[in-house]
Amino acid sequence: MPTNVSIEYANAEKKYHLANNPEEKLAALIEMKSTAPSHKGCESLRAEINRKIAALKSSIERQKLASSKKGSAPSMFVKKEGIGQIVIVGLPNTGKSWLLNKLVGKKIAEVTEHGFSTFKPEPGMMPYEGGLIQLVELPAIISGSSSGKAQGKEILSIVRNADAVLIVGNVEEQKIVFKEFELSQIYLNKTRPKIVVKSSSFRGIQVSGKEFLKFPKEQLINYLKNVGFSNSTVIISGKINSIKEISEALNESIVYKKALFVDTRKITEHFLIDLKDQLFLLLGKVLIYTKKPGEEVIFKDPLSLPKNSTLFNLAEHLHKDFAKKLKFAKVWGSTKFPGQRVGPNYKLKNKDVVEINI
Repeated sequence: MPTNVSIEYANAEKKYHLANNPEEKLAALIEMKSTAPSHKGCESLRAEINRKIAALKSSIERQKLASSKKGSAPSMFVKKEGIGQIVIVGLPNTGKSWLLNKLVGKKIAEVTEHGFSTFKPEPGMMPYEGGLIQLVELPAIISGSSSGKAQGKEILSIVRNADAVLIVGNVEEQKIVFKEFELSQIYLNKTRPKIVVKSSSFRGIQVSGKEFLKFPKEQLINYLKNVGFSNSTVIISGKINSIKEISEALNESIVYKKALFVDTRKITEHFLIDLKDQLFLLLGKVLIYTKKPGEEVIFKDPLSLPKNSTLFNLAEHLHKDFAKKLKFAKVWGSTKFPGQRVGPNYKLKNKDVVEINI
Protein backbone atom coordinates (compact mmCIF):
# COMPACT_ATOMS: atom_id res chain seq x y z
CA MET A 1 0.00 0.00 0.00
CA PRO A 2 1.42 3.50 -0.85
CA THR A 3 2.52 5.47 2.21
CA ASN A 4 0.75 8.72 1.23
CA VAL A 5 -2.83 7.48 1.14
CA SER A 6 -5.59 8.77 3.42
CA ILE A 7 -7.08 7.00 6.44
CA GLU A 8 -10.31 6.59 4.43
CA TYR A 9 -8.39 4.71 1.72
CA ALA A 10 -6.65 2.51 4.26
CA ASN A 11 -9.97 1.60 5.86
CA ALA A 12 -11.49 0.80 2.47
CA GLU A 13 -8.51 -1.41 1.60
CA LYS A 14 -8.93 -3.26 4.90
CA LYS A 15 -12.62 -3.88 4.05
CA TYR A 16 -11.51 -5.29 0.70
CA HIS A 17 -9.19 -7.85 2.29
CA LEU A 18 -11.81 -8.85 4.89
CA ALA A 19 -14.72 -9.13 2.42
CA ASN A 20 -16.59 -12.44 2.42
CA ASN A 21 -18.06 -12.34 -1.10
CA PRO A 22 -17.56 -10.67 -4.52
CA GLU A 23 -20.24 -8.03 -3.87
CA GLU A 24 -18.51 -6.87 -0.68
CA LYS A 25 -15.14 -6.81 -2.47
CA LEU A 26 -16.64 -4.69 -5.26
CA ALA A 27 -18.11 -2.22 -2.75
CA ALA A 28 -14.72 -1.90 -1.02
CA LEU A 29 -12.86 -1.42 -4.31
CA ILE A 30 -15.19 1.37 -5.37
CA GLU A 31 -14.67 3.02 -1.99
CA MET A 32 -10.89 2.66 -2.50
CA LYS A 33 -11.23 4.28 -5.91
CA SER A 34 -13.16 7.25 -4.53
CA THR A 35 -10.61 7.83 -1.74
CA ALA A 36 -7.39 7.10 -3.68
CA PRO A 37 -4.89 9.97 -4.10
CA SER A 38 -5.45 11.92 -7.32
CA HIS A 39 -1.84 12.99 -7.95
CA LYS A 40 0.18 11.63 -10.88
CA GLY A 41 2.33 9.36 -8.70
CA CYS A 42 -0.67 7.13 -7.97
CA GLU A 43 -1.81 6.57 -11.56
CA SER A 44 -0.74 2.92 -11.46
CA LEU A 45 -2.66 2.42 -8.18
CA ARG A 46 -5.86 3.84 -9.68
CA ALA A 47 -5.38 1.75 -12.84
CA GLU A 48 -4.97 -1.41 -10.76
CA ILE A 49 -8.16 -0.63 -8.82
CA ASN A 50 -10.06 -0.06 -12.08
CA ARG A 51 -8.76 -3.38 -13.42
CA LYS A 52 -9.96 -5.22 -10.30
CA ILE A 53 -13.37 -3.50 -10.44
CA ALA A 54 -13.84 -4.53 -14.08
CA ALA A 55 -12.78 -8.13 -13.35
CA LEU A 56 -15.12 -8.41 -10.36
CA LYS A 57 -18.08 -6.96 -12.25
CA SER A 58 -17.50 -9.50 -15.03
CA SER A 59 -17.25 -12.35 -12.51
CA ILE A 60 -20.45 -11.33 -10.71
CA GLU A 61 -22.36 -11.15 -14.00
CA ARG A 62 -21.10 -14.62 -15.02
CA GLN A 63 -22.25 -16.05 -11.66
CA LYS A 64 -25.71 -14.50 -12.08
CA LEU A 65 -25.98 -15.92 -15.60
CA ALA A 66 -24.90 -19.39 -14.45
CA SER A 67 -27.43 -19.33 -11.61
CA SER A 68 -30.27 -18.37 -13.94
CA LYS A 69 -29.40 -21.23 -16.32
CA LYS A 70 -29.41 -23.78 -13.50
CA GLY A 71 -32.98 -22.83 -12.65
CA SER A 72 -34.37 -21.74 -9.31
CA ALA A 73 -36.01 -24.97 -8.15
CA PRO A 74 -33.97 -26.60 -5.36
CA SER A 75 -33.42 -30.37 -5.44
CA MET A 76 -34.62 -30.51 -1.83
CA PHE A 77 -38.02 -28.98 -1.21
CA VAL A 78 -40.60 -29.06 1.58
CA LYS A 79 -44.02 -27.59 0.84
CA LYS A 80 -45.06 -25.04 3.44
CA GLU A 81 -48.01 -25.90 5.66
CA GLY A 82 -49.77 -24.46 8.70
CA ILE A 83 -49.08 -21.11 10.36
CA GLY A 84 -45.50 -20.96 9.07
CA GLN A 85 -42.39 -23.02 8.31
CA ILE A 86 -39.40 -23.04 10.69
CA VAL A 87 -36.31 -25.11 9.85
CA ILE A 88 -34.20 -26.77 12.56
CA VAL A 89 -30.50 -26.54 11.66
CA GLY A 90 -27.27 -27.60 13.33
CA LEU A 91 -24.04 -29.56 13.17
CA PRO A 92 -24.11 -33.38 13.44
CA ASN A 93 -25.20 -34.85 16.78
CA THR A 94 -26.48 -31.60 18.34
CA GLY A 95 -29.96 -32.84 19.26
CA LYS A 96 -32.02 -31.68 16.26
CA SER A 97 -34.07 -34.89 16.03
CA TRP A 98 -34.68 -35.00 19.78
CA LEU A 99 -35.88 -31.39 19.78
CA LEU A 100 -38.19 -31.93 16.78
CA ASN A 101 -39.82 -34.90 18.48
CA LYS A 102 -40.26 -32.99 21.74
CA LEU A 103 -41.85 -29.95 20.10
CA VAL A 104 -44.16 -31.98 17.85
CA GLY A 105 -45.13 -34.30 20.67
CA LYS A 106 -44.47 -37.57 18.88
CA LYS A 107 -41.64 -39.46 17.20
CA ILE A 108 -40.94 -37.95 13.79
CA ALA A 109 -37.18 -38.41 13.45
CA GLU A 110 -34.86 -41.20 14.60
CA VAL A 111 -32.67 -40.20 17.57
CA THR A 112 -29.21 -41.84 17.58
CA GLU A 113 -25.92 -41.33 19.41
CA HIS A 114 -23.96 -40.85 16.19
CA GLY A 115 -24.07 -37.93 13.80
CA PHE A 116 -25.55 -37.71 10.28
CA SER A 117 -28.61 -39.80 11.17
CA THR A 118 -30.89 -37.41 9.22
CA PHE A 119 -30.42 -37.81 5.46
CA LYS A 120 -33.42 -35.86 4.20
CA PRO A 121 -35.70 -33.07 5.52
CA GLU A 122 -37.99 -34.37 8.28
CA PRO A 123 -41.17 -32.24 8.62
CA GLY A 124 -43.48 -32.31 11.63
CA MET A 125 -46.42 -30.17 12.79
CA MET A 126 -46.18 -28.49 16.21
CA PRO A 127 -49.56 -27.76 17.86
CA TYR A 128 -49.90 -24.10 18.81
CA GLU A 129 -53.01 -22.23 20.05
CA GLY A 130 -55.38 -24.46 18.06
CA GLY A 131 -53.25 -24.28 14.92
CA LEU A 132 -50.09 -25.97 13.62
CA ILE A 133 -46.58 -24.63 13.00
CA GLN A 134 -44.49 -26.64 10.54
CA LEU A 135 -41.04 -27.61 11.86
CA VAL A 136 -38.52 -29.15 9.45
CA GLU A 137 -35.37 -30.82 10.68
CA LEU A 138 -32.67 -30.52 8.01
CA PRO A 139 -29.64 -32.77 7.45
CA ALA A 140 -26.54 -31.58 9.31
CA ILE A 141 -24.61 -28.46 8.33
CA ILE A 142 -20.80 -28.70 8.40
CA SER A 143 -17.88 -26.39 7.67
CA GLY A 144 -17.92 -26.11 3.89
CA SER A 145 -21.66 -26.60 3.42
CA SER A 146 -21.84 -23.21 1.72
CA SER A 147 -19.45 -24.49 -0.99
CA GLY A 148 -21.43 -27.69 -1.53
CA LYS A 149 -20.04 -30.21 0.95
CA ALA A 150 -22.47 -32.84 2.31
CA GLN A 151 -25.39 -31.58 0.15
CA GLY A 152 -24.81 -28.16 1.67
CA LYS A 153 -26.23 -26.10 -1.19
CA GLU A 154 -29.44 -28.16 -1.28
CA ILE A 155 -29.88 -27.88 2.49
CA LEU A 156 -29.25 -24.14 2.46
CA SER A 157 -31.77 -23.68 -0.38
CA ILE A 158 -34.50 -24.88 2.02
CA VAL A 159 -33.27 -22.41 4.65
CA ARG A 160 -33.56 -19.59 2.12
CA ASN A 161 -37.19 -20.53 1.45
CA ALA A 162 -38.19 -21.01 5.11
CA ASP A 163 -40.02 -18.42 7.21
CA ALA A 164 -37.60 -18.63 10.15
CA VAL A 165 -34.69 -20.66 11.57
CA LEU A 166 -33.98 -22.55 14.81
CA ILE A 167 -30.24 -23.20 15.20
CA VAL A 168 -29.26 -26.00 17.58
CA GLY A 169 -25.91 -26.47 19.33
CA ASN A 170 -23.47 -24.86 21.75
CA VAL A 171 -21.89 -21.47 21.13
CA GLU A 172 -19.01 -22.77 19.02
CA GLU A 173 -21.31 -25.01 16.95
CA GLN A 174 -23.70 -22.12 16.40
CA LYS A 175 -20.82 -19.96 15.15
CA ILE A 176 -20.00 -22.50 12.43
CA VAL A 177 -23.61 -22.56 11.23
CA PHE A 178 -23.78 -18.75 11.35
CA LYS A 179 -20.63 -18.49 9.20
CA GLU A 180 -21.93 -20.97 6.60
CA PHE A 181 -25.17 -18.97 6.41
CA GLU A 182 -23.35 -15.68 5.84
CA LEU A 183 -21.18 -17.27 3.14
CA SER A 184 -24.45 -18.34 1.49
CA GLN A 185 -25.82 -14.80 1.84
CA ILE A 186 -28.39 -15.78 4.47
CA TYR A 187 -28.33 -13.04 7.13
CA LEU A 188 -29.82 -13.79 10.53
CA ASN A 189 -31.68 -11.31 12.73
CA LYS A 190 -30.82 -8.41 10.44
CA THR A 191 -32.98 -6.30 8.17
CA ARG A 192 -32.27 -5.05 4.67
CA PRO A 193 -30.65 -1.58 4.78
CA LYS A 194 -33.24 1.17 4.48
CA ILE A 195 -32.35 2.32 0.99
CA VAL A 196 -34.10 1.77 -2.35
CA VAL A 197 -32.40 2.48 -5.68
CA LYS A 198 -34.48 2.57 -8.87
CA SER A 199 -33.35 3.25 -12.42
CA SER A 200 -34.77 6.50 -13.74
CA SER A 201 -35.49 7.96 -17.17
CA PHE A 202 -34.12 11.30 -15.94
CA ARG A 203 -30.41 12.13 -16.09
CA GLY A 204 -28.37 12.02 -12.91
CA ILE A 205 -28.89 10.61 -9.43
CA GLN A 206 -31.61 12.09 -7.22
CA VAL A 207 -31.26 11.35 -3.50
CA SER A 208 -34.13 11.62 -1.02
CA GLY A 209 -33.46 11.24 2.71
CA LYS A 210 -29.77 12.17 2.55
CA GLU A 211 -29.94 13.20 6.23
CA PHE A 212 -29.80 9.45 7.03
CA LEU A 213 -26.50 9.08 5.14
CA LYS A 214 -23.53 8.90 7.54
CA PHE A 215 -20.84 9.51 4.89
CA PRO A 216 -20.46 12.05 2.06
CA LYS A 217 -23.22 11.92 -0.57
CA GLU A 218 -20.53 12.09 -3.26
CA GLN A 219 -19.28 8.61 -2.26
CA LEU A 220 -22.79 7.22 -2.68
CA ILE A 221 -23.19 8.83 -6.11
CA ASN A 222 -19.75 7.63 -7.25
CA TYR A 223 -20.55 4.07 -6.13
CA LEU A 224 -23.92 4.02 -7.89
CA LYS A 225 -22.37 5.28 -11.12
CA ASN A 226 -19.77 2.49 -10.98
CA VAL A 227 -22.39 -0.24 -10.55
CA GLY A 228 -24.63 0.94 -13.38
CA PHE A 229 -27.07 3.35 -11.70
CA SER A 230 -25.92 6.60 -13.35
CA ASN A 231 -29.54 7.64 -13.85
CA SER A 232 -31.50 6.67 -10.75
CA THR A 233 -33.74 7.70 -7.88
CA VAL A 234 -32.52 6.90 -4.37
CA ILE A 235 -34.84 6.82 -1.35
CA ILE A 236 -33.18 6.48 2.07
CA SER A 237 -35.52 5.88 5.04
CA GLY A 238 -33.08 4.82 7.77
CA LYS A 239 -29.48 5.19 8.90
CA ILE A 240 -26.91 4.12 6.27
CA ASN A 241 -23.38 3.90 7.68
CA SER A 242 -21.26 2.57 4.83
CA ILE A 243 -20.94 1.73 1.13
CA LYS A 244 -21.10 -1.92 2.20
CA GLU A 245 -24.72 -1.38 3.28
CA ILE A 246 -25.52 0.09 -0.15
CA SER A 247 -24.01 -2.99 -1.79
CA GLU A 248 -26.04 -5.22 0.53
CA ALA A 249 -29.30 -3.41 -0.29
CA LEU A 250 -28.67 -3.80 -4.03
CA ASN A 251 -27.77 -7.49 -3.75
CA GLU A 252 -30.96 -9.42 -4.50
CA SER A 253 -29.27 -12.72 -3.59
CA ILE A 254 -29.24 -11.86 0.12
CA VAL A 255 -32.14 -13.14 2.23
CA TYR A 256 -32.91 -12.10 5.80
CA LYS A 257 -34.25 -14.57 8.37
CA LYS A 258 -35.35 -14.34 11.98
CA ALA A 259 -33.56 -16.96 14.09
CA LEU A 260 -33.38 -18.50 17.55
CA PHE A 261 -30.30 -20.21 19.00
CA VAL A 262 -30.78 -23.17 21.38
CA ASP A 263 -28.43 -25.60 23.13
CA THR A 264 -30.43 -28.82 23.59
CA ARG A 265 -28.05 -29.94 26.34
CA LYS A 266 -29.47 -27.18 28.56
CA ILE A 267 -33.18 -27.53 27.77
CA THR A 268 -35.75 -28.17 30.50
CA GLU A 269 -39.43 -29.09 30.12
CA HIS A 270 -40.42 -25.57 31.22
CA PHE A 271 -38.10 -24.09 28.59
CA LEU A 272 -39.76 -26.20 25.88
CA ILE A 273 -43.14 -24.60 26.67
CA ASP A 274 -41.62 -21.12 26.44
CA LEU A 275 -39.75 -22.07 23.26
CA LYS A 276 -43.03 -22.67 21.42
CA ASP A 277 -44.08 -19.06 22.10
CA GLN A 278 -40.68 -17.79 20.97
CA LEU A 279 -40.91 -19.78 17.73
CA PHE A 280 -44.33 -18.31 16.99
CA LEU A 281 -42.98 -14.78 17.56
CA LEU A 282 -40.27 -15.44 14.94
CA LEU A 283 -42.97 -15.72 12.28
CA GLY A 284 -44.19 -12.14 12.70
CA LYS A 285 -47.85 -13.15 12.51
CA VAL A 286 -51.10 -12.85 14.42
CA LEU A 287 -53.64 -15.63 14.93
CA ILE A 288 -57.29 -14.68 14.39
CA TYR A 289 -60.32 -16.79 15.34
CA THR A 290 -63.60 -16.23 13.48
CA LYS A 291 -67.18 -16.93 14.55
CA LYS A 292 -70.64 -16.69 13.04
CA PRO A 293 -73.27 -14.37 14.60
CA GLY A 294 -75.03 -16.04 17.53
CA GLU A 295 -72.56 -18.92 17.76
CA GLU A 296 -69.81 -19.65 20.28
CA VAL A 297 -66.20 -19.32 19.11
CA ILE A 298 -64.19 -22.51 18.65
CA PHE A 299 -60.52 -21.87 19.36
CA LYS A 300 -59.29 -24.14 16.59
CA ASP A 301 -57.77 -23.66 13.13
CA PRO A 302 -57.07 -19.92 13.50
CA LEU A 303 -56.25 -17.80 10.49
CA SER A 304 -52.65 -16.54 10.41
CA LEU A 305 -52.01 -13.04 9.07
CA PRO A 306 -48.96 -10.76 9.04
CA LYS A 307 -48.64 -8.40 12.03
CA ASN A 308 -50.49 -5.09 11.60
CA SER A 309 -53.10 -6.70 9.34
CA THR A 310 -56.45 -4.90 9.28
CA LEU A 311 -60.00 -6.17 9.32
CA PHE A 312 -60.06 -5.50 5.56
CA ASN A 313 -56.99 -7.77 5.11
CA LEU A 314 -58.79 -10.51 7.04
CA ALA A 315 -61.87 -10.17 4.82
CA GLU A 316 -59.65 -10.37 1.70
CA HIS A 317 -58.05 -13.51 3.11
CA LEU A 318 -61.45 -15.13 3.57
CA HIS A 319 -62.90 -14.15 0.19
CA LYS A 320 -62.48 -11.19 -2.15
CA ASP A 321 -66.26 -10.59 -2.13
CA PHE A 322 -66.18 -10.20 1.68
CA ALA A 323 -63.71 -7.36 1.34
CA LYS A 324 -65.89 -5.57 -1.25
CA LYS A 325 -69.01 -5.75 0.92
CA LEU A 326 -67.36 -5.31 4.33
CA LYS A 327 -68.91 -2.58 6.52
CA PHE A 328 -67.91 -3.53 10.05
CA ALA A 329 -67.15 -6.45 12.35
CA LYS A 330 -67.44 -7.27 16.03
CA VAL A 331 -64.13 -7.97 17.75
CA TRP A 332 -63.35 -9.60 21.09
CA GLY A 333 -59.85 -9.32 22.55
CA SER A 334 -58.02 -6.14 21.60
CA THR A 335 -61.04 -3.78 21.65
CA LYS A 336 -62.00 -1.56 24.59
CA PHE A 337 -65.04 -3.72 25.32
CA PRO A 338 -66.10 -7.24 24.19
CA GLY A 339 -67.86 -7.42 20.84
CA GLN A 340 -67.06 -3.83 19.91
CA ARG A 341 -67.93 -2.81 16.34
CA VAL A 342 -64.91 -1.78 14.28
CA GLY A 343 -64.38 -0.64 10.70
CA PRO A 344 -62.28 -2.09 7.82
CA ASN A 345 -59.11 -0.20 8.85
CA TYR A 346 -59.02 -1.59 12.41
CA LYS A 347 -55.66 -3.29 13.15
CA LEU A 348 -56.15 -6.77 14.55
CA LYS A 349 -54.09 -8.18 17.43
CA ASN A 350 -52.99 -11.72 18.19
CA LYS A 351 -55.80 -14.05 19.36
CA ASP A 352 -58.59 -11.61 18.47
CA VAL A 353 -62.02 -13.15 17.82
CA VAL A 354 -63.81 -11.65 14.84
CA GLU A 355 -67.47 -11.81 13.80
CA ILE A 356 -67.80 -10.32 10.33
CA ASN A 357 -70.98 -8.52 9.30
CA ILE A 358 -71.56 -7.73 5.63
